[in-house]
Amino acid sequence: MTIKVGKVKYFNPTAFHGMISVEGLDKDVYVNTQDIQEDATYLLKDEEVQFELIPGKLEDSFAAKNLTRIKKRHTGIVLDFDEGKGTIKCFQNNEEYSLYYRDFVTTSLEPAFERTRIKIESGDELEFDAEEDDRYGKKAVRIFYDGRKPLDRFAVLPNWESKIALLATTSPEPWDYLNSDPENRFLPVLSNYLYYTFSRLRKEEHLYNEKRIAIAKTEFSYRDKVTKKSIKKEIECACFNTGLATKHQEEIFAYLTKNSNKRTKIDPDWVLNKFCKSSDPEMSAFSEKPEWANYFKEMEDHSEILYDTTLHHELKYDHILRDRQERFPPELKSLPDSVLKDLLDQGLDKARKRVRRNYKAAVPHYYNGKIQLLLPLSLLSQDKADLALAVEKEGKRYISRTVLKLEWAYSNARLLAKPDREWLDPVKETDKSTLEDKAKMTEE
Repeated sequence: MTIKVGKVKYFNPTAFHGMISVEGLDKDVYVNTQDIQEDATYLLKDEEVQFELIPGKLEDSFAAKNLTRIKKRHTGIVLDFDEGKGTIKCFQNNEEYSLYYRDFVTTSLEPAFERTRIKIESGDELEFDAEEDDRYGKKAVRIFYDGRKPLDRFAVLPNWESKIALLATTSPEPWDYLNSDPENRFLPVLSNYLYYTFSRLRKEEHLYNEKRIAIAKTEFSYRDKVTKKSIKKEIECACFNTGLATKHQEEIFAYLTKNSNKRTKIDPDWVLNKFCKSSDPEMSAFSEKPEWANYFKEMEDHSEILYDTTLHHELKYDHILRDRQERFPPELKSLPDSVLKDLLDQGLDKARKRVRRNYKAAVPHYYNGKIQLLLPLSLLSQDKADLALAVEKEGKRYISRTVLKLEWAYSNARLLAKPDREWLDPVKETDKSTLEDKAKMTEE
C-alpha cells in the first residue's frame, strides 16, 4: 500500500470527481466522492490531501482511495442567516461559528453558484473550515453550499407532483396561488410547506436531540415473476410527521424506504414511498411515531405573536426600497423614494389601526429561524393589501426591514398554522378532478 500526499487540482461537485496533483508523479490522480472518508465530501482547489495510491481504470492511470484531508473540514447546520451574516452549528463538535457572506467559496464549474448561495436559510447544511480570531471569535471560512435543501439531501422524491396531489386530497385546503407561481411549481404552498417542515425537523434533531425521524424494519411481500410464489423480505423504512391531518384529524406521515439505487456518497439514503395516515398498515412498523415540528420552542414569551400597538414601529426604508423591483406592484416601482416613503408611512398607520380593531390582522409567520409578524400594507387602495410588512420585535420597539409578496407571506405563515385570510388571501383550492388525475400517475 502506497500512501501519497497531494493537492486538489480541481473537483467537479456535480460530477462527483476530480484530480489531484502529486509531486513526483507525471500524471494527476483521479478521485471520486466515494473515496473521500470524511463528512465533508466536496474538495476545494489546492486542499492538501492524503490517500492510498492505486491503479486507475484506464491504462497507466492512477486513482485515490481512502482519501482524507491534512486539515479537517467541518459540516454543520445553519441556525440563522440574514443580511449576509448568521450562525452555524457544527455537527462534529456541537460548537457555534459565525457565518459571513464573503467567506463562501465558488467554483468555475458552477457559474450558477452565485445565485444559489443567496438562498441559504435556517436549516441548510454547509461544509466549512473553522478559524478563530480576536475580532470575530469562532468563525466559519471557505464555506461551501451545494444548493440542496435538507429534504433533497435526505430522500429521492419520485413522482413528487403525483404524491402531493394525493396528499392534497387527503388534507384539503388552499395549496395553490391565485396567480401563477414564478417557479411554475405544482401546488407551491404545499410543496413549500413540506420542504420547510422537514428542514425544521432536522434542525430540532441537531439542536435539541429530539427524535423527529423514526427508523424501523418491516416485512415486505412481493410475488416472484418467475416462480409466481409470494416472497417475504425484511426492509428498512423511515417516517416523519408532516404536521398535516385528515378531515377527521388523523395525523399524516411521510413514509420512506431505503434507496437501493444509491451510487455515490452524497446520494440520498431514502426514497419517498407515499404519504400515510396514522392508521395505515405501513405505520404499524413504528412503535413510536415522531412528533410534528415545534416552531415555538425558542420563544420565551408566546405573547410576542400578538402585535402591541402601543410600541413604536420603525421602518428601515433603505432595506425595504432596495427590493422594490422584485416585490412592489408594477405601478409603484418607478416612483421616487420620497413618494414611496410617504406611502409606506401611510400604509403602516392604516395597518396599526387595523390591528387595533382586529388583533388577528397581525399574522405570525416563520422566516429564517425566527417567528415574526406580518402586517397588511395597503398602498394602492384602502381596502386591499398589496404587500405584507415583515415585523420583528427588538426590545421595546418593532423594526421592519422588508416587505413580502402576499404569496411568499402566506407560505411562510402556513408553516405555523392556517393563516386568517381576512387580508392574506393570495391562494385558492385546486380543482378536485385535477388533483385526482395527477394522483393517478403515482398508481400507474
